[in-house]
Amino acid sequence: MMSEETSSRNVVSKFFLRLSQMYQQKLDLCTPHTRLRWLGCLILILFFLLRVFIHQGWYIVTYALGIYHLNLFIAFLTPKIDPALDLDDDQGPELPTTMNEEFRPFIRRLPEFKFWYAVVKSTVFAIICTFFEVFNVPVFWPILVMYFITLFCITMKRQIKHMIKYRYLPFTHSKPRYQPVPMEK
Repeated sequence: MMSEETSSRNVVSKFFLRLSQMYQQKLDLCTPHTRLRWLGCLILILFFLLRVFIHQGWYIVTYALGIYHLNLFIAFLTPKIDPALDLDDDQGPELPTTMNEEFRPFIRRLPEFKFWYAVVKSTVFAIICTFFEVFNVPVFWPILVMYFITLFCITMKRQIKHMIKYRYLPFTHSKPRYQPVPMEK
C-alpha cells in the first residue's frame, strides 16, 4: 500500500517537473527576442484595457495593475546598488566622468527579462480577474485616474532627481559605444 502511494506521488511529481521544464524551455526560447516579447506584452495590455473599456468595469483591478507596473518600472530604472545608501564620502559614489576613473556599468535592480515577465504575469492575472464579477467594485474612476497620474508624476520626479544627483542613465540607446583599439602587428 505504501509503495502504491509513493509511486503515484512520484508520477505526479514527474509530471509537474516535466511541465515546468517545458515551460522553462519556452521562456528560454523567447529570451533573446526582446522586441517581440515587449510587442506581445503591449498587445496583452491593450487587450486588457479594451476589455475594461468595453465592459465599463474593473477599475480597481486596472488601478492596482497600474500601481504594480509603476513599481516594477521604478525597480527597472533603479541601480542594483543604490548610490544613496553607499556613502563612502560626502556625495556618495558617482559614475566616472574622466578617462582615469574606474568604469562601473549600470546594473539594474530588476533586470529587463524579469521586468517583462512580471508585467506579463500580472496582466494575465488582471485579465483573469475581469472574468469574475466579485472584482468589479463600483468606484468613481476619474478619482483613481487623477490619483494615479499624481502618483506617477511625484514618483518619476523623485526618480529623475535621483538619476541626476548620482549621474546615471539607465538606458543604453544614447550612450557612446567605444570601439576596441586594433592591435598593431
